[in-house]
Amino acid sequence: MIYAFPQYFNSKSRFLTYNVVAKALLAEGHKITDNIAESDAVLYSCCDVMDLKGLRKLRKETSKPIIAGGAYAFNYWSLKLYCDLVWIGEIYEMAKLKTLDDISDSPHCYSGKEKELFASQLIKWDQVPITQIKKTSAYYWGGVGCSHKCSFCFTSWTHKHETNNKAYIEKARRICQAKKINLMVVSNEYDYDSKTKTKDMLLTNYLKIPVTGNFIRCGIEFADEQTRQAKAKAITDKEIFMAIQKAKAENLSLRLFHITGYEPLSSWERYIDRFGNYLNIVKNNRLIHLMFNNLQYQNYTPLYKERKSINPDNYIDHTDTKRWYDLLRQRSSHILLGAPSPFQHVACRMGLELSTSIEQAEFWFDMFNKKNKMIKRQSYDALFASGVLDTPRRKLNINTGQITIVKE
Repeated sequence: MIYAFPQYFNSKSRFLTYNVVAKALLAEGHKITDNIAESDAVLYSCCDVMDLKGLRKLRKETSKPIIAGGAYAFNYWSLKLYCDLVWIGEIYEMAKLKTLDDISDSPHCYSGKEKELFASQLIKWDQVPITQIKKTSAYYWGGVGCSHKCSFCFTSWTHKHETNNKAYIEKARRICQAKKINLMVVSNEYDYDSKTKTKDMLLTNYLKIPVTGNFIRCGIEFADEQTRQAKAKAITDKEIFMAIQKAKAENLSLRLFHITGYEPLSSWERYIDRFGNYLNIVKNNRLIHLMFNNLQYQNYTPLYKERKSINPDNYIDHTDTKRWYDLLRQRSSHILLGAPSPFQHVACRMGLELSTSIEQAEFWFDMFNKKNKMIKRQSYDALFASGVLDTPRRKLNINTGQITIVKE
């Protein structure tokens, strides 16, 4: 088949994903083009809900069949509003299919018809390409999913945890090293030192082994130990302190990710106070970057069951992170804080993600345009008034890939 894949030719933002898709299709004899007119179908890779904007635009521009996929495709009900077919899961089984009818009939494809759906989980790790983004930068796919089952994490509940062969990763590293290219191995977790400059690691794994490089990125998630124990990775305050100590000893920078919006603001005020005490003791001389993301209640996750108990007053904004930055800067000059998207933005994302009709989706697209005029309460009320919070919860069987609707 001839697939038009405009993102592959025109976008660098997620080129690793586009390159994996293109290489898999080319390996099975298909043709990839940027000319929609000469294609049998148009491909669109949707990583998260924000990519719906591009798909919506593409739908207005062409009457050619559009096949959408990507990490977001597990939300097939909303993705289908702006395309013809939704491929759920990895690309490799789709690449084997030769016609649009074959794709539509596949149990991994949602066409709007009621049928049993199964996420495609096949990954041909030996075919994963090294993807060069810049002259001295390249990416390589190191793993998918996560061995932990955090209650808020969409990836944990839609992707089986699977890692690339270490021999393939080491080969990719050697190739890039010989070409003097900095390689980033993309994975949610490592339990070894991959020798790359930047690594995403579970904090508990980071504490266990010596690590080299420049940047270690770890998820802390929630502010209080008891919430982490119940809803995320059970990281203790002592372990956070130990990670800061270890990063100083190894001369590494830390980027720590946090999930806000669930606990009250007072919990985060206490967390920042504790963090300031750690900085008083350790005296770090490399950057510690605290990132904050306001919680989005996503389908498939256990936390989705609590979506009708959202408290918008728990959501922090840039005024909070600015205040915390000013406090922590008194303890260290090597500290940086990232402000989260406001609750209004989070509400719009949830609204679009959970939409089951064009009317609902268009309402939330319009709300995006009005976000600067909305207050938290208006966004909160709109979630209930639009009916999107009634979208039923889905569950994926990690072993079989089957997707089912859960009765609540």
